[in-house]
Amino acid sequence: MLFGLACGQVMSFCFPTEYTMHVERKECAYCLTINTTICAGYCMTRDINGKLFLPKYALSQDVCTYKDFMYKTVEIPGCPRHVTPYFSYPVAVSCNCGKCNTDYSDC
Repeated sequence: MLFGLACGQVMSFCFPTEYTMHVERKECAYCLTINTTICAGYCMTRDINGKLFLPKYALSQDVCTYKDFMYKTVEIPGCPRHVTPYFSYPVAVSCNCGKCNTDYSDC
């Protein structure tokens, strides 16, 4: 049983993945293409039959989410003086399977 639990975490395919996003502001003259990393992949989950008898917090499933991340900031070119030209975005350093934190993730 312990081997199965350990193997389940090793066999999860949750890791930083390259992602391209496009950022634009109506007031600025250019659209910016940003290459970053996000957490993506598959996490082992189980759906049990006794859902009616368990509290709601026990039913949440693990998702591929950020373990460590940092923010980078870029400047969008061609913005007028009254518009803030800076855009910050997260960069995944490492990922894990766990509960989704809605403070910094879209679940």
